[in-house]
Amino acid sequence: MQLLCSTGAFSRFPDYTQYEAILEYAPQLDVDGLEVMFYPGWYDSLERIAIDLQASGLAFPVMHSEKNIGVALGKAQAEEREQGVRWLAANCWLGSRIGTRVLVLHLWGWPELDNNLDNNLERLRECIDIAARHGIELAIETIPCRRSDPLSNVHRAVQRDGRSRIALDTEFLAKHQQIETVFTTDWLWQKPLVRHAHIKDYDGEGFSADGSRRYLHPGEGGIDFARFFAGLKRRNFAGSISLEAPAIDQGGHVDLARLRASLTSLRQMIDA
Repeated sequence: MQLLCSTGAFSRFPDYTQYEAILEYAPQLDVDGLEVMFYPGWYDSLERIAIDLQASGLAFPVMHSEKNIGVALGKAQAEEREQGVRWLAANCWLGSRIGTRVLVLHLWGWPELDNNLDNNLERLRECIDIAARHGIELAIETIPCRRSDPLSNVHRAVQRDGRSRIALDTEFLAKHQQIETVFTTDWLWQKPLVRHAHIKDYDGEGFSADGSRRYLHPGEGGIDFARFFAGLKRRNFAGSISLEAPAIDQGGHVDLARLRASLTSLRQMIDA
């Protein structure tokens, strides 16, 4: 099991999304690699980003695709879904340049969530084909739903194309009361399909009083992570996990001590 840190832990949309933050903070973390968070402002600078990330000597086994892709794939208009496919291809191009093996995809997204899942699934095979041509596996993330639940929706993706892989998200699974269900859902593990897991805690509240998104580090909510990691081991999970809880404030200050403490805790659970 590889321990990664999401670059979203020291970046923040829309104000602090410069890729240079990866070059500054990632070398200061004791991890096996990074999960690169792809931001919308990167599309016009892909060549420069690829060159600089390659030259860094850092490992980027996982990339989180740009979140507007899933939103576009859910649109009723064919041209908007086509834009989503083009964006995904650009993400895959960057991933192939920096050594990414797994691309995490929000197949559906905010604010529609899974209202238009039939549309989202329509171009899935093409998206998987594009990723495969770049030597990358596409992993569908278990994100929040309105009409169904995360595991049922990713199962629909697997039924649509058996090459679909899965990225678990502990916060969103807990939100849908599926944090334990994961380990009794046999179809997830028979191939196995799970390639990656996002680690962040959950206390029943995803948003602050002012409407801003809340992200909790392990131990700040109610998820039993020791139990979760024991479940991963019991199911012989051999993929990667990444800390996806930010440690950056509204002013752009990164709390490295907080990041390191959470990563150390995760390393201990992996090694237990």
